[in-house]
Amino acid sequence: MTTINVLEGTSLDRGQWVRIGVVTAVASIIAVLIVQAVAIAIWPDIALFKPLDSYPRTALFTLIPAVGATALLAWLSRRKPDPVPTFLKISAVVLVLSIIPDYLLPVAYKSFLASSVTAFMHVVAAAVTVSVLVISYRRQSGA
Repeated sequence: MTTINVLEGTSLDRGQWVRIGVVTAVASIIAVLIVQAVAIAIWPDIALFKPLDSYPRTALFTLIPAVGATALLAWLSRRKPDPVPTFLKISAVVLVLSIIPDYLLPVAYKSFLASSVTAFMHVVAAAVTVSVLVISYRRQSGA
């Protein structure tokens, strides 16, 4: 008799991934916009720094990585029996790489404070995005 290892309950359909992605993006955008609004209320001058001067741009630049992260986890879930550890490693590397330009790019009105607020917004977006994706994936897949 031959034993076949079958991954049970780990395959989500496209509709499930779309729902997970939408929830993830909305949660991440709300969290980041709250952080941005609070930071600007505390330190109004940071709003002169280009990355912090537009709420719609912030929402867009939060949406894009949330969609990318959803696609990555969906792709990994089709190729690995346990995609979460790989997803977490890739997410950590991407987070670190995303923060570097906040401090290095020559942008008008850049200050250590403004760059740090922007970097913190990256951390908030990553924390919410990764948490919602992993929790949703595990709940939906039974993993």
